[in-house]
Amino acid sequence: MDRSVNSHEAQGNRIVEWVWYGGSDALFQGEGVCYNTDYGTATAVNARRGNRVERPSSSNNNAFAGVAARDYSAKSGGQFIEINCPGSKGVMVALGANVAINTGILSFTAGSGSEAGRFVKAGYRGRGSIVPRQTVAAAIILASMTGGWSLATDGVTLTVSDTDDLSVGDTVVLLGGENEGDSKAIVPGKYTVSSITSGTVLVLSSSAVGATPGAALTCTGYAYTGNPKCLADLLDGDECGGVEFISPPNTGDDDGDGLSFMSGGVSYICGGVTIATEDANGALADGAFFGQKKGFVCLGALTTNDAQVTLTTAGEQVTVNDAIETAGDGSPLALLEATFDAANEFLHLQWWGLWRELAHAGCALAAS
Repeated sequence: MDRSVNSHEAQGNRIVEWVWYGGSDALFQGEGVCYNTDYGTATAVNARRGNRVERPSSSNNNAFAGVAARDYSAKSGGQFIEINCPGSKGVMVALGANVAINTGILSFTAGSGSEAGRFVKAGYRGRGSIVPRQTVAAAIILASMTGGWSLATDGVTLTVSDTDDLSVGDTVVLLGGENEGDSKAIVPGKYTVSSITSGTVLVLSSSAVGATPGAALTCTGYAYTGNPKCLADLLDGDECGGVEFISPPNTGDDDGDGLSFMSGGVSYICGGVTIATEDANGALADGAFFGQKKGFVCLGALTTNDAQVTLTTAGEQVTVNDAIETAGDGSPLALLEATFDAANEFLHLQWWGLWRELAHAGCALAAS
């Protein structure tokens, strides 16, 4: 890793690295990548785990490497790329949200298919998060983060709130949505607008479902033109873990395998879903190290039943002012489950040999 020598005062301070990108797809300038930390045979010594990168996923989200320094065309078998690493100041990052200068942070997205690596939502401060150093008020043309879009059973006809500012060739990103099971679900990723048929309806160039569903699927996503970017500082420090978007199955699954969560970072639960049969439950594994943080945020309303997080090892509850709740005998009140059913409900935890609540709002916490 080398700090580049700036040739002009208008250039940012970049910390650069050349790495091998293993994907065959194109990379936009500013998209984030993570180290391929499990490359090769697990029992073998292989230093390539420190110089090979891939799009962020739920298995590498705690190994953020940096952002692409420029656009790279698709290349079969992968290619060497230059990345700007955490600690860089005044570099370009790829946006999935509008930003205001010096306001808030955004974290890289993990596991959203071909769109993984774009900066869309806030996670935790640290390596993998950015602070915008430029206002970009119109990076995103259109968005629904509450599950307000509807994808027809053909997988390509998408109904949105307003198509007036969209054009053929624009990119629509679907982060998640309804899931009927048996692959009858939204396939997260980016899709191209093929045609616009009315003031609220557009057609995608390829199907965004795995198999034909029984009814139209609500979905969460956003749209943009080209590659919206902003000048930003790449934060360093502890791994932020990124953010992910998860889709509760329509039928629910109360056995603990209806949802899955990446280790660390923030899991955003897609809303606009009716969970018909039982709660959609997912098991939260024990933390990987002391101090690790894990967050859950519900984006939109869930009806009939809830999304539920069940801790593998019972944790501890606290109130929002950090006064410890007690079970009546002076001991902390246990935390085993959290349920979500409305927009903006959240829970943040930290691992200290058990998950201890940092803060929550709206979601229901249970000791058993």
